[in-house]
Amino acid sequence: MDISVARQLIDLNTRFYRDNATSFSATREAPWDGWRRIVAHVAAFVDALAPGKPLKMLDLACGNMRLERFLSEELPEARFEFHAVDNCGELATEPSLPAGVIYHNVDILSALLDEAPGTPEMLKNPWGIFTDACALTCCFGFMHHVPSFKLRVAVLRELVRHTAPGGIIAVSFWQFMHDERLASKAHEAEEAAREHGLLESAVLDALEPGDHLLGWQDGTSLRYCHHFEEREIDQLIEALPAGTVRPFERYSADGRAGNLNRYVLLRRTPGSEPVMKA
Repeated sequence: MDISVARQLIDLNTRFYRDNATSFSATREAPWDGWRRIVAHVAAFVDALAPGKPLKMLDLACGNMRLERFLSEELPEARFEFHAVDNCGELATEPSLPAGVIYHNVDILSALLDEAPGTPEMLKNPWGIFTDACALTCCFGFMHHVPSFKLRVAVLRELVRHTAPGGIIAVSFWQFMHDERLASKAHEAEEAAREHGLLESAVLDALEPGDHLLGWQDGTSLRYCHHFEEREIDQLIEALPAGTVRPFERYSADGRAGNLNRYVLLRRTPGSEPVMKA
């Protein structure tokens, strides 16, 4: 995918969440069922910590921080240090945040696109937020907004890079085209985009296999979303640096049929190269 097309799709989603933050957040209050499978892993990390030491967690695309609230409610005795990352401050400004939340307003996709060619991988810090590795790194409901295979790999590499050896990277991949209702909405949105000129035809023509558009309540607000098939998920994991992660759990959850999201849990290999200090 051409970088200019990727930027336009990123900008489309940025505008979507900025303009629809209130209505979108109102539909995203309950935790996802798929999150419950990671609670036991988080509890094990908490039990292994020295008394009083916080568990450091990174949440990329935190939205309205319902994951932070969920984990705080599930493990009320735990002490967390949540690094919540998102570029939509309108979503992240919740009045009742749990203790330990540090919000970072960062556009990770634009930062990765702006990296200078040839910069040594372990010397990059495009997020500019913190340098300590986290025991748990989560990315839920975001990978489908990342245009192009190359940029998806870059995001996964950053998640791994910010995870301590022995820590867990938990990622969800949306498989919305398996849902008849959502698939119909995607086709309707794409037809409307062409018919009414809601997006440049050059951008629509540049969409890759699995790329779709979804509308919102007013019918004119569009967001770019990518549907993941199982083989592509395999390819993304295989593209990570050799020896840095070990996949150990994969499952489907969420939605009425329990199959809207495909979750992959990776463990950062103990002894692999640590995160470089900035």
